[in-house]
Amino acid sequence: MKRKTKWIFFLLVACLVIVWGVDALKSIMTPAVGLLEVNGTITESLPYLDAIKQFEDDRSIKTVVVRLDSPGGNVGPSQEIYSALLRLKKTKPVVASMGAVGASGAYYIACAADTVYALPGTMTGSIGVIMEFFDASDGMKRLGIRPQNISAGTLKDAGSPFKPMTPNERIYFKALVDDVHEQFIEAVAKNRKIKPEVVRTLADGRVFTGRQALSSRLIDKLGGLDEAVEAAKKKAGITGDARIIRPDVSEGIWATIRKLLNVRTQIPLRADPSQGLGLIQSVRLEYSMQ
Repeated sequence: MKRKTKWIFFLLVACLVIVWGVDALKSIMTPAVGLLEVNGTITESLPYLDAIKQFEDDRSIKTVVVRLDSPGGNVGPSQEIYSALLRLKKTKPVVASMGAVGASGAYYIACAADTVYALPGTMTGSIGVIMEFFDASDGMKRLGIRPQNISAGTLKDAGSPFKPMTPNERIYFKALVDDVHEQFIEAVAKNRKIKPEVVRTLADGRVFTGRQALSSRLIDKLGGLDEAVEAAKKKAGITGDARIIRPDVSEGIWATIRKLLNVRTQIPLRADPSQGLGLIQSVRLEYSMQ
């Protein structure tokens, strides 16, 4: 009797393993849409670059949707994410979907997509560059504090908060900002297929609603995440249901098992994104909506 019970137990376990294996295999074989979420102020690029590489290497992911809910951020990270998406676009369709806000650096990133979606009330555009300084020299003087520095190079201490900005320094910083602004204009003109002179009339830092952006050709269509996902599926030739997966960022034993099986966690389309953190600096060069 005991022997028979053992055989029944082992048979049940074997059936469960087989069912689990079939489900896992089915999951691997089902076409998927990768979901990259860019939320909050953009201060770094590495997490996004890693995610884009995962999407590029995963053969089950046929297309990628970039969900943007960000006012922009630092220039370098925005440009790196933009460039990585351009490379990804050579092998897989990329669709951008903007939520409440997709402005400045976030809009720069969106320009890398094949198609850009925004809601009618999305705050987008803000094609501009800002570099911020503060001058604490008067306050320091009142406190009887006299900061001193030793530098080699006349512009090495340019932008120091401990002294007023000189005319030469202002010219120097203005040239930097203008060059980065021109790079932004070039990226918009190239990817949105708008003449540079037309982009310049829109690139004064102003914010547009999604509906205004559509009429100015800064975006392609009005719609939310659902519409963006459906468009991405259509571009990739996916019919019927598809898995919506995000980068594998979980930790622990189950994450290790999933990596071994090459199975990533599915998420609902309405998953709550974590918010990015801003970075306070005395000098900032940013694509950022103010």
